[in-house]
Amino acid sequence: MLRMMRAVQAHVESPVPGTRRLGMIVAETLSHKLDPTGEPLKFEYAIDEESIHLLSLVKPSSDPGLPALVPLHSTQHQTKAKATAEDSSEVDRNMASLSVNTEEKEKAVPVEYDSDDDLEPYDMSHDAKVTKEKPPVYIGDCLDGLMSRENPARIAACLEAAERLIRDERKLVEKQVATELAKVLLHLQDEYSIENFSRLRHRALIATTVNFPHQVALYLTREFYEPNYNIRQRLDMLEVLASAAQELSKPAGEPSSPPSCARRRGGEACEVSCSALGGTADWRELVQQRIDKNTRHFAQGRAKRETPALHSRFAEVAGVFFYPLLTFYDRRDSRTLDLLGDDSLVLSRLVYTLGVVMHASLHAPIAQQMAVDFMQFIWALRFHTQPYVRQALLFAVAMVILSTPAHSLMTDMSEEVLECRYWLLDIMEHDTDSQCQQMAAQNLVLLEDASKNESQTGLPSSSLTIRGIR
Repeated sequence: MLRMMRAVQAHVESPVPGTRRLGMIVAETLSHKLDPTGEPLKFEYAIDEESIHLLSLVKPSSDPGLPALVPLHSTQHQTKAKATAEDSSEVDRNMASLSVNTEEKEKAVPVEYDSDDDLEPYDMSHDAKVTKEKPPVYIGDCLDGLMSRENPARIAACLEAAERLIRDERKLVEKQVATELAKVLLHLQDEYSIENFSRLRHRALIATTVNFPHQVALYLTREFYEPNYNIRQRLDMLEVLASAAQELSKPAGEPSSPPSCARRRGGEACEVSCSALGGTADWRELVQQRIDKNTRHFAQGRAKRETPALHSRFAEVAGVFFYPLLTFYDRRDSRTLDLLGDDSLVLSRLVYTLGVVMHASLHAPIAQQMAVDFMQFIWALRFHTQPYVRQALLFAVAMVILSTPAHSLMTDMSEEVLECRYWLLDIMEHDTDSQCQQMAAQNLVLLEDASKNESQTGLPSSSLTIRGIR
């Protein structure tokens, strides 16, 4: 009833005359039915054929009664039954003749179906994408295009060219510009549904971090614990740091060696001067050539190729990637990030990222100290209630074992390794998660291998023998 009253009010207030008149008539009828003894409600409206028809609908017609309708209904039913029987017989005859004619036509003329399966699609694999926006040539233009919000085509073109411009060695990018570019890419949102937006943005951030690891990594690790960032942006920071650490830890390329001199008959070696090599020959090479010239060789075995020493780009910045992330993991004063509370998913990704950074710092001078500090971090979280956090911690333990020399594990970190062994055994026996149990067993095998490798060197390591695995 309340909805009906609202509908009547809407009709009465309508500017259309017909709708307003309908609302007036319904309102008068409702007021009379709801309060028959009260003063009747009366509106002023034109009395025409439509008004008379609406008023006639208020008074229902008289019911002729059921007895008067039964004979009429039976008579009509008999008449309709006879007509239906005659019509059905005639329809059967027509359908029979029609089916015979259809079979004859099908035998005479073959049926051809109109289908789209016979149409061959065009080969559009080599079509070039047409765009009105030209890709930027300089990194400054690319940065301005990424900051523009009115032109989605320009943003897409700049985002596609960002990685190429950043990695191009001919484009000299300043350190301040690199940090600003990382900031713009980190806050860039997909407002126009750009194709491959996440992948292009991620690769551009990785390229910026790889080319300027100290500045960009310091910025990302500092901003990770700052407020006013959502979970997706924090996860992006961790993914960029992990990918950049892996790329920086790979060898940049073997050093170019000076051309070797061919030996003459009789054992004499040709001497290569510094002027012939453009002043780039090593003095050790010259001394070795002179020694070989005055040395008689009765028999010469197969020459052993020395493994060239390569410069690690990540060793210099490993601490910048690692230690800032360990600083405020237990801080609870932030209103947007609580790693030890509701944001346990971010905590697991943080542990995974630290494990990747630990493995990337293999053979770095700071790797041993990083392993000690990382084990303390793992030890503080070893009893976490979430299974995926414990899985991340076990992954981190494996990275510590693989990244630290066996001698350092069994001597300098003997106490940490012994406590870790008992913790891994406890996980194998009492943990409710099957994957945690499997990862703990794998870590125990890695510890056993490290203990065997150290025992082969002649140093005692009996106190670290893993019981319960053999």
